[in-house]
Amino acid sequence: MAFTKPIALDPGVGGCSIGDSALQPADIIVSTTRATVSGVIRVGTRSVVSHATLYAGSGSVIEAIGQGVVSRSLEDALADDALAVAYRSPDLPSSVANAIIKYAAAQIGTPYSIAGAVLSSDPIACRLAGPRPASFFCSQLVIRAYDQGGRPLTSIPAQCVTPDELATIATRALRYVGHLKGNTAWFPTLSP
Repeated sequence: MAFTKPIALDPGVGGCSIGDSALQPADIIVSTTRATVSGVIRVGTRSVVSHATLYAGSGSVIEAIGQGVVSRSLEDALADDALAVAYRSPDLPSSVANAIIKYAAAQIGTPYSIAGAVLSSDPIACRLAGPRPASFFCSQLVIRAYDQGGRPLTSIPAQCVTPDELATIATRALRYVGHLKGNTAWFPTLSP
């Protein structure tokens, strides 16, 4: 089903609404909510997205949120989202997808990195601070999992990739899968 009005992160050829059955392990989901913290992230990064997560398969995701790195149901992860868009690495062998998910799953219980998230929007400060392997913020976890799985998405250090930069990488280097959620009235149009 195509959206009838422009929507954020529309691929320019008509976005489509998808269900979770369209997802595959290691798909990347970028999203945002109407929550204050999401608004602060979007303003700070000048983006329509504020979060990134990995689809782990079987209706679950692995993500870095305030409680740390967790696994939870896709339904719970998207419950408050107003926008959620899925992307896929083209021609991703299942062995690589499994390695990406295995790395992310091994990080479950690792603390959330508030400092890393704040520093990620400053291209100099994030490099000076260096990687913080004892903690993760959302897009850092996704980038690091892809690195460790053998399918690097960028040469930018993981600690310097904001959700917005991940969305930009996705629109350029990954395949658009579809919109899991989208509110055409609330978000501005952003074309890749």
